[in-house]
Amino acid sequence: MAPWMALAWLWLLATVISLVSGVVMALVCWAVGASLSEVRFHVGPPLLSFRIRGVKWSLGFLNFGASVTFEPLGIRRDGSDNNSFLQLPLFLRLIVHTSTVAGMLLLAVACLSPARGLAAFTSGFEQVVNVMLARERVVAFLALLRSEGFVPALGVLSAKLAALNLLPLPPLTGYMMLRELWQGIFKPRTPNEGVPAWGITLVLLLLLGWGYGLYEGLVHPYSKEPGLGVMFREAKRLIGTAADP
Repeated sequence: MAPWMALAWLWLLATVISLVSGVVMALVCWAVGASLSEVRFHVGPPLLSFRIRGVKWSLGFLNFGASVTFEPLGIRRDGSDNNSFLQLPLFLRLIVHTSTVAGMLLLAVACLSPARGLAAFTSGFEQVVNVMLARERVVAFLALLRSEGFVPALGVLSAKLAALNLLPLPPLTGYMMLRELWQGIFKPRTPNEGVPAWGITLVLLLLLGWGYGLYEGLVHPYSKEPGLGVMFREAKRLIGTAADP
């Protein structure tokens, strides 16, 4: 499979997963009584946007994650923003946070089988953090896409992304759930709180490792060395050369 073709298939798979998880999140928000002002199926600037029943829906070029914006309800006395999500009880806020992961899991089970979908999900926690084997897993996934087709590959990728989103790293769902639980039980919400920089740094490093693994898997699919192993080997060579008199 040509690299550009593989990237096109990966983009289509990610777009479908974002659409499903975003729609599930929106439906759950409406079901629990949280009003929405916007539903995004992308990161970065939008390419296409439209309104349905007063809610803005937008798609972009990087359709790698869905998110929602809740209808604002003014400013609280402590200076923090108030919205329809913050008016919900704690257990409903946790349900809203898990809805995007639930959408990915439902898609995985629908595309595979319940047993295979859950197996792909549970094995995904180790796989998404072990970037040393990113190249090999990219090659294996593309082989799955060629041999079994679009639907099984969609289920596998959706299961792995569900596991990724449950990692306790900001701004992923796992961290947001833990923060919501901590604030709901032990301390009040602080005004204008943001996402910790250390979490964004760790997530960016994780994505960088997978980006390099994707590059290696597309350009050098038959290399016997792990993708990042090549990087570390070249770094050692550079250090050794620089240390030579």
